[in-house]
Amino acid sequence: MRRERESGVAAITAVLIVAVAASAVALMLAQESATLDQATLVTSRAQADEYAQAGVDWARGVLAQDAQSRSAVDSLDEGWAQPMAALPVERAVVSGDIADEQGKFNLNNLVVGGKASPDDVAIFRRLLASLALSPDLADAVADWIDSDSTPSGAGGAEDSYYLALPRPYRTANQPMAQVEELYRVRGFDAKAVAKLAPYVTALRGHTAINANTASAVVLAAALPTIPRAAIDEMVAMRNKKPFSAAADVDKWARGIDMNAVTSALDVKSSFFSVHVRVAQDDVQLATDALVERTVAPGPVKTVLAWRRPRY
Repeated sequence: MRRERESGVAAITAVLIVAVAASAVALMLAQESATLDQATLVTSRAQADEYAQAGVDWARGVLAQDAQSRSAVDSLDEGWAQPMAALPVERAVVSGDIADEQGKFNLNNLVVGGKASPDDVAIFRRLLASLALSPDLADAVADWIDSDSTPSGAGGAEDSYYLALPRPYRTANQPMAQVEELYRVRGFDAKAVAKLAPYVTALRGHTAINANTASAVVLAAALPTIPRAAIDEMVAMRNKKPFSAAADVDKWARGIDMNAVTSALDVKSSFFSVHVRVAQDDVQLATDALVERTVAPGPVKTVLAWRRPRY
């Protein structure tokens, strides 16, 4: 009886040892599999990021080639404005597009030489009003950029306002680098930024609005004496036959209103946004970039102002 009991205990012990060993092996295999999966994901992510950078470089080449062939005009019928169809590259699919950032209102136009620019502030106020946003937001943005500490108008805000917030900070007192800085400006919330973002940009220096690429909303703000119906007709017309010179834009506007002022408009651009999307294995990656193109003096140059991942 005792021997049978000892034999049973030995058998159970052996079974337990086998079970523990099997569990350990299974755990080791699972950990090894997870490590391999993680390594594969990291590799795919790194490779996808390289493809995204290649997409940005492709866009820079397209913009440089465009300037060499037709530097006087930028319009939506040109090659750079056509999206890049999904292109298979090994195990990845790359797609993207280029947009003219000078088809928008440059927020940095609001301040020239450290002081608010009245004409540009007026354009921005009209743009805000057309989007059902308070025109006084223009004062807050101008104060965020300008170099003084005196609030502008009823909606202005300087350090005294921001330092009194629960989480205090100071005004930038310098040009905006990206539109997302609006989240830190008085009066702007996520809803206001989302509504305004398609029509504004943040570019180096003072830039003209490209009449060949701007939306009717932006053009209406820049041309307050021209009826909106006429601007809609102009947009349809220029999409088929773009303006070939700034003088043509002025001629069109004065044909409707002799007192029209078109000094804020031009037909060529130097700043473009690039959007690249990459799908590889289980990795979905998108990146945005801002490219500045210069055509004179000397050879055409395309400079990457910034690049950032979108997701």
